[in-house]
Formats: sequence, C-alpha cells, structure tokens
Amino acid sequence: MPADIKSSGKLRVGLSANFPPMEFKDKDEKYVGADVDLQKKLGEVLGVQIEIVEAPFDQLINSVQTGRVDMVMSGMTDTVERQKSGDFVDYFRSQGRLYTTGARAGEFTKQDDACGKKVAVSGKTEFFNTIKTLNTTLCTDKGKPAIEILAADSGPAARLQLDQGRADLAAQGAENLAYFAKTEPGKYATVLDPLPSKPNGILVKKGNTQLLNAIKDGMQKLYDNGEYKKVLDQWGIAYGAMKPEINGVK
Repeated sequence: MPADIKSSGKLRVGLSANFPPMEFKDKDEKYVGADVDLQKKLGEVLGVQIEIVEAPFDQLINSVQTGRVDMVMSGMTDTVERQKSGDFVDYFRSQGRLYTTGARAGEFTKQDDACGKKVAVSGKTEFFNTIKTLNTTLCTDKGKPAIEILAADSGPAARLQLDQGRADLAAQGAENLAYFAKTEPGKYATVLDPLPSKPNGILVKKGNTQLLNAIKDGMQKLYDNGEYKKVLDQWGIAYGAMKPEINGVK
C-alpha cells in the first residue's frame, strides 16, 4: 500500500451514483449498491477507511489522473483506450442488453428488428461504441436500415428518452435492468440477444503499481473467502462473477 494512503488511513474512491444496483443513493441519500458494499469489504481487508468522492461519470478518469481520488470503482468498463489513462483491476463481467417498454416488447423478436430504429444510449459509456459496432455488423453491412443512435448524457437520460417515446430501444447493463424489474415490474423488457460481455474494472493512476497490486490482492482475498460472492448474490448479479485480473482487456 502506498505510504500516503497508509498514513492517512483512507482510500478515496470516485464514483457516479446513478447506476443501480452497482452504486446509487437510497431514500436517505446514503450511498448503496454492490460496488459500495465491495468497497467497504476491500477497505476492511486493506486496513483503510473508504472515502467516497462523487463526480459525474465522464470526470472520473480525470479525478484519478489529477489525484483527487485514489481509485475509481463505478461500473467502468475496462477498455484498451482507457488503459492509456490508467490501470484496471477487472472484477465483474457486465453484460449489456437492449430493452424497450413492456408494452412494445412484442415488436422485437429478431436481432435485426433493431435496424432502422432509434436506440438511446449513454454517449459516455462503452455501450455507445457497442451499439455503433452492432449497427455496422447487424444492419448497414447487410444492406438494412441503419440504427439511429441517440447519445444521451447518462443511462438515466437514455431511459428517459425511451419513456418519452423519443427512442424505440435503449441500451444498458443487464444488472441495471434486473434491478428495474424488481423496483418497477413490467415497465421495461429486455429484448433481442445480449450484447458482448465486458469486464468492469477498478481504475488507478497509470504506473501506480503499488496500489494496483494491493487492490488486486485485496479483491482476490474477497473472492477466496466468499465475501465477494455474498455481495453479488445479495444484489442478484452473481452471473457476473470473475476472478480479479489486471488489465484483462487486450
């Protein structure tokens, strides 16, 4: 563990609290979610207190680079491009899904039913690039009408476009949609095939190998002692379990 974190006894964690069930605020404005629970357990095995620093998702990488936070753990996909800005400890395999309103679910039975439709997606997440690729491989390369991609500021903003009828479909993580199925049953329906799964990672500043290895070892302990699985089971996302890995996306 780096000396400055040891001396302060705190590990500052950046997150954007609008991604249930991974990180969000409850009715009392307290941070809750699977990532939040894992952060607490990671702090316990590392012998430090967790200090949450909230920021918009598109500012989280900069927060690590400038030293405002020590790490980011906020549903962030590990990508080769992001590895230029920092190093990742991958810890959860997220799977994207296309979804629509419950009333329109019957309109989307074949994968290419998405072609020619309006798809809302956060332009600040990896799902945006996934939908761009899907548009090429599924639609335009096969002579079908292109998907009209509506880039939103966030996942909730994309969902709002769907709610208001400005989009036919939206894209988000399966973990989010499972949460909405419990809190708002019947309002939304996942449709078509799952999008390619990619790992979420804990991001630290590029070259901070001491902290990177400490986090990886801490997550491995949680994996080995069963605490990691308990958290995922509690939030209904056990399907995404994986052993921690450094910069697993090549």
